[in-house]
Amino acid sequence: ADCRTRDSRYDMCVPLLLLHTASGFAVRAAAGRSAAAPLRAVAAQASEYQSLLGDAKAALIDACTVADMGRIAEFRPSVLEAIEQIEPLNPTPKPLEAPDLLTGCWRLIYTTSDSILGTTRPRPFRPRYKRILQSIDARQLAAKNEEWVLLGLLKNMVRARLTPRDDGRTVDVQFLRFGIGWLRIPAPAAAKGVL
Repeated sequence: ADCRTRDSRYDMCVPLLLLHTASGFAVRAAAGRSAAAPLRAVAAQASEYQSLLGDAKAALIDACTVADMGRIAEFRPSVLEAIEQIEPLNPTPKPLEAPDLLTGCWRLIYTTSDSILGTTRPRPFRPRYKRILQSIDARQLAAKNEEWVLLGLLKNMVRARLTPRDDGRTVDVQFLRFGIGWLRIPAPAAAKGVL
């Protein structure tokens, strides 16, 4: 069964693992007792959780919008606060153990990386809004970032290899190849990061 759904308001995947787990609890109701009461209790908890999660996601997305994807540094603390509010609601605390939830093409809505945002580049060479993408293949441990500049006429990209860390949440990133338009450049060994 698919454990994700699309939230059309924000165009993002919403994990439904709690509902899946909750329905498992309902099936294990004590013998000789009606399953209706546990089902109602589980449904109420799931509904409350979904409400909390929806509010937290809306607050995070609003904070990212106000911070202009991270371009307005004075609003970055409000984004960090919203992230701290939503983290305890994450049904998948170790995302690398759920590669199907992580794998996909993601549109950037926030970063603290000035290099990704292109804040120091001349205006024509800054990435276009809504056109900074990251494709992650968690099974193959690979990633690709793409951005469009010069009014969307030129695509820049970078490919990377990912190495999981022991915490199950983060990976070391070794950049392999940069692309500027049609030009491809091997990345130096020192081109590393953490995701």
